[in-house]
Amino acid sequence: MNDNAPISLYGFPDACADFDRRHPQWSAVLSRLWGVINMAFSRTQIMDTKIEKFVYFYGNLVAEDFMELFLMAVNGYGYGAMKLLRSMYEHTVTLKYLQDHPDELQSFFDFDRVQQYKLMKPILETFGEGVLPANIVAETERRYEEVKERFIVKSCKSKTCNEKRVGHTWSKLDFVSMAKRTGAIGSLIVPGYFMPLRHAHSTVRAMAERLEHGDGHMGFNRELQPGEADQALMTAHNCVLVALEIQEDRFKIPGLKSAVEKCVRDWALIWSPESLTQETEAGDAT
Repeated sequence: MNDNAPISLYGFPDACADFDRRHPQWSAVLSRLWGVINMAFSRTQIMDTKIEKFVYFYGNLVAEDFMELFLMAVNGYGYGAMKLLRSMYEHTVTLKYLQDHPDELQSFFDFDRVQQYKLMKPILETFGEGVLPANIVAETERRYEEVKERFIVKSCKSKTCNEKRVGHTWSKLDFVSMAKRTGAIGSLIVPGYFMPLRHAHSTVRAMAERLEHGDGHMGFNRELQPGEADQALMTAHNCVLVALEIQEDRFKIPGLKSAVEKCVRDWALIWSPESLTQETEAGDAT
């Protein structure tokens, strides 16, 4: 490499330094967590069943979600981290639910045919009938027709209503009901789903929380949001631990159970009320 080549650095060094001041133990905790993630996912294993492959690869997805969210949080983009948390939490709940209910896994996979069909329709409507090859259109329609009856739901709540449509999800449960059936991770429905939803969707609150008022004027607050970043990262840290616990439960990887238990203690080291109080007091002192 050319030693004189310019180095590109993107991010906010001051925000990262502030994060380290708030969480002085984080560097060591992240290093241990990364080692456990590698133990769980950087390995060779024969997987014979569909549920094994799903648990492994979807667990990888949750781990990658965590690292993406961390980059947002450490740079102070609290609302950005919240948006990523919304999808990460849904991935984690889905992973846990299907780990516990593998008989529903085929519905999860088959609904992809519905989603591909629903994607194809607006593409054709927007760009014209010839934009996609005819064989691709025909195959997508065929695959959709093979499964669509399994996802038919009533389009109104009235007992006398007979109108039906293809549903918006693969499960007969709505997401909140599904989360409630997943144990401890379901108890995080408010910080993991409802709070981030305000920023991931088009809402008044997404705008209102960024406004500032003073001297009869209103402006858009462009300051970073370390408080929201910490909230999102704390919940995301919980989610990735659940994904690791699921790997141990499904595959019985030697050494993983005790390693995850240490990571759970690390979570308390960073996020317990006592730790947060100490960090707040240290911040006030400076």
